[in-house]
Amino acid sequence: MSFVSTIRDTLYGVTSCCFPNPTLCINQHTFKVIELLGEGGFSFVYLVKEVRTGQHFALKKIRCPSESGAVKDAMREVEMYKLFQHENIIKVIVVIHVGDRKSIWEHKAFDGQVHIRRYFIKWDTCVVQDKDSGKVVYIFLPYYKRGNLQDAINEKLVNQSHFEEKYMLKLFRQICDAVRALHTYQLPSVPIRSNNAENNNDEQPQDSRTVVPFAHRDIKPGNVLISDDGETAILMDFGSLVRARIKVQNRAQALSHQDLAATNSTMPYRAPELFDVPTNTELTEKVDIWSLGCTLYAMAYGKSPFETSTEQGGSIKLAVLNKQFRFPTHELYSAQLRDLISFMLVVDSKERPDIHQVIAEVDKILEASESTEEVTSLHAIIGDLCPELGINYAMPLLNSQFKLDVSWSLRI
Repeated sequence: MSFVSTIRDTLYGVTSCCFPNPTLCINQHTFKVIELLGEGGFSFVYLVKEVRTGQHFALKKIRCPSESGAVKDAMREVEMYKLFQHENIIKVIVVIHVGDRKSIWEHKAFDGQVHIRRYFIKWDTCVVQDKDSGKVVYIFLPYYKRGNLQDAINEKLVNQSHFEEKYMLKLFRQICDAVRALHTYQLPSVPIRSNNAENNNDEQPQDSRTVVPFAHRDIKPGNVLISDDGETAILMDFGSLVRARIKVQNRAQALSHQDLAATNSTMPYRAPELFDVPTNTELTEKVDIWSLGCTLYAMAYGKSPFETSTEQGGSIKLAVLNKQFRFPTHELYSAQLRDLISFMLVVDSKERPDIHQVIAEVDKILEASESTEEVTSLHAIIGDLCPELGINYAMPLLNSQFKLDVSWSLRI
């Protein structure tokens, strides 16, 4: 990517509040660039508005240097978006590949349903060469006004407030649902031809579908969007997504995966096995479990548990490898939530829980919270009724089945 291109994209974001908004013309459709939402590496994400319809999008612009595999990598990210159809995973709206004459079909989301169609009236791949001799891939994604989870965390820090535990766990449960979709992906069922010569034209359905786990490898608050109603978490940014189970057989492969993680996995949320990849081992989807633990900690306390190490002059890598973190002394949340975070932050990936175990623990905490709320509500109702009826009552006792046992006595 040229230095001029980088400066131009950055200036779009910096000067958007001072100068008229720049416009972008793609296939005879005009978009007004409103602001820069984020950037990283070769990509920039803008808030844009289609002039004719007034509809807003998040436009991800990926600059691909000439004679590199960047275009292939960018289009692979698009394919990953299309591969996973889940309510807690972002859906790609349209893809425009500038520089090649290829038609492309798009996924468009309407009311939670996915339809395949041409976008607007006639929208296929734009055919122009980028002015900097490279190529550009534009990915149009849904725009969410609330931004991402990191934005919400930053707002809480500024206001010196915090998430209510039950709300936080419900959002986290949805992130886990998205991760489970990645970790349990099944290849489409393919008919198997019969080997019987007499029935050579017969096709038999495949008995079982092969599970091929994928790992996101960059789960963090900045990659989780929040729906406009504030009730749904949506996992995004699949540029780091890989098939999860990778056997590392020699030192060269270990260094290669280590370098890949250094490029694609944010350091304070990166699993220990990606900092120092050993030989004769297997990397798995459990790298995401570590990142989930860091993410839940950040939701509760404002930052990854290992970011504190750098603030104190330490090394994030050493803190991660030695699991050096602690919870704040002035506790805002339950012991169960702290235990859940510790449950995920296990250095040895073989001892780390899988996504099913994490979800089971989250559900236990949520169920216990709901039961406590029901009992508290009953306490309040009984407390309101008893004085009016002239009755004293002993405090309700809960047995293991959460049944209410109330002792009554008349007040004399």
